[in-house]
Amino acid sequence: MQNSPPRADNISRGIGLALAFIFFVLCIVGTKSAPASWNDIARVAAMESLVERGTWAIDDSAWFERTSDKVFLNGKFYSDKMPLLSWLAAGAYAVLFRFGFLLAPNCTACAYYPLTLWFVGLPAAVLIWLMVDFARAKKIAPVVALLGASALAFATMIFPYSLVFNHHVPAAVSLFAAFYLLVTRAHENIRWLFGVGLLTALAVSFDPLAGFFAVALLVMTVARFPRRAFYFFIGALPPLLVTAWLDWQIAGTIIPPYMIPNGYAYEGSAFPATIGGNGTPDDVTQYAFKMFLGAQGLFFYNPILFFALAGIGIVAWTREHALRAEAIVFGITFCVLAFYLATRTGNLGGEAYGERWFVHAIPLLMAFVFFAPPLAQNYRWLLAPLFVIALLVSVFSTYQGARNPWRYVPPPAHPTRNAETGALGWKWEIQFPWR
Repeated sequence: MQNSPPRADNISRGIGLALAFIFFVLCIVGTKSAPASWNDIARVAAMESLVERGTWAIDDSAWFERTSDKVFLNGKFYSDKMPLLSWLAAGAYAVLFRFGFLLAPNCTACAYYPLTLWFVGLPAAVLIWLMVDFARAKKIAPVVALLGASALAFATMIFPYSLVFNHHVPAAVSLFAAFYLLVTRAHENIRWLFGVGLLTALAVSFDPLAGFFAVALLVMTVARFPRRAFYFFIGALPPLLVTAWLDWQIAGTIIPPYMIPNGYAYEGSAFPATIGGNGTPDDVTQYAFKMFLGAQGLFFYNPILFFALAGIGIVAWTREHALRAEAIVFGITFCVLAFYLATRTGNLGGEAYGERWFVHAIPLLMAFVFFAPPLAQNYRWLLAPLFVIALLVSVFSTYQGARNPWRYVPPPAHPTRNAETGALGWKWEIQFPWR
């Protein structure tokens, strides 16, 4: 880690604002104009139905036949997505609708683009600014802060999924913002813990998988501020209560539709009658290999994450490091999340770029890339070539994903494993950007 002089604070803040602005401009250019997957079509159907027909039921939506991400409850079909994000965006859509914008197939003035820009792209730009400010607070040199934050912005799945309407990025922003407040603000004013709880609960209300890291943030809050942790719980109440209220409107219970197995038990359902409609893999070893290293491998889409994990390991090993507890807890949490996804899911997130179920965790992991070589001083020149290669491969892969986040594209290169013999190999699958 490089200590920066006090005058570097203003430089870092300027860098953060400039990088966030560039990121947002690219979102303006790259944000898609219409939904293209079951995932975002289900959300669009819910928002359209809520604003135009005053109901969560999507039976009468023009999008109904175009998505299988739906549940059948009490005689009607509903989007199976967590409702809070759709409800918030529906409020904005209600305003746009009055000005002639529509959420309809083949619309002329379509609301999908501005809604995605406001509720996904803009928060993602804020995330990039927060990453730079986190580095500033930890006395990281401005040039290192710029490099690490740029890696998060353009060398991970954050950018591709900032261009389509989804819950992964808002959850990622909320989780990182909660972590940011916990380690940079809460010691100055204990009431920031209210914000930590609020943002943590927002993340879970957007994406249930964020619950793993929500527990981690709760543990760290209680450990750091045992006598004031009630602020965290007070802050967490509003998103959770609103979500429960919305769930009740949809399903007549505070259990989210996503978590009602019988909701998927209808004729023609594309999913098994389980929580989230998730099946389990026939071959756990092969599935886990493919998820992390193989043809849909998290670490070979964005190999820059290897350096983030190294940073977590280094910080966890360094007794005097201010973030040692966070590194240990996040490292354990990531392993638990990875084990859960490898053993309790079966379709690798469906037709999409990368292993999207990890998007919410990526900023928390990338916060530790600053403490790994070559961004840290130790072994800088020795590992710099590997870092540059990993960064370039990650940027290339991210660009390909940004062209269409809801289409599968393989990692540029990745290991292979024969399911029968276990033999390992290597495969190059470089697809040129115009393909």
